This record gives sequence, structure tokens and C-alpha cells, in this order.
Amino acid sequence: MNLSIQEKKILYAFACPNYHNTVTRLKWLTALTVDPKAKRWMLGLARKMENEVEEHWYPCFYQRLRMEMAKYYEAKKYLRMVEKSTDFEEDFYDEAV
Repeated sequence: MNLSIQEKKILYAFACPNYHNTVTRLKWLTALTVDPKAKRWMLGLARKMENEVEEHWYPCFYQRLRMEMAKYYEAKKYLRMVEKSTDFEEDFYDEAV
């Protein structure tokens, strides 16, 4: 199953180790969503989880998702730290020419 980074972020925030609770929670989020585009997108994610993910391998899927997203957020944090610590200036090229 292929998931976009937005879908992974939603699942990282709202999924739990129980398959039925996760699918139910996604459906409740769909019901609470006001924007029609976001509602269709959330319903698509809920249906994808319901149709493409089988209950017996969901615990492995969940653990893999948690590990992958933890590494993703750690890498983003590291990149922010690197950006803050560099003294890069936009006008540096103009001075050299």
C-alpha cells in the first residue's frame, strides 16, 4: 500500500495499535471535517485503510509507520538545526560578482 506523506502524518497522529479503533477514528474524523475537499480526502484514507490493510498484519504496519515517521520528524528537526546554525546570506553571491 502506497501512502503519501500527508496520509502518513494523519495516521501517525490518529492511528492506534487496534485496527478497528483506527478505522472508526478515521471515519469520525471524516464526519467532523468541514471542508469538502478535505472530507473526500479523509474518506479516501479511511476506505484505503479499510480495504487495503488486513487486520492480521495491521500491528506490523502500525509499528513500521511509527518508526518511519519518528525518523522523518527526527530528520526534519536535524535539518532545522543545521539551517539555524549556518550563516548563509542571500546577498553573498552579489558581493562576489
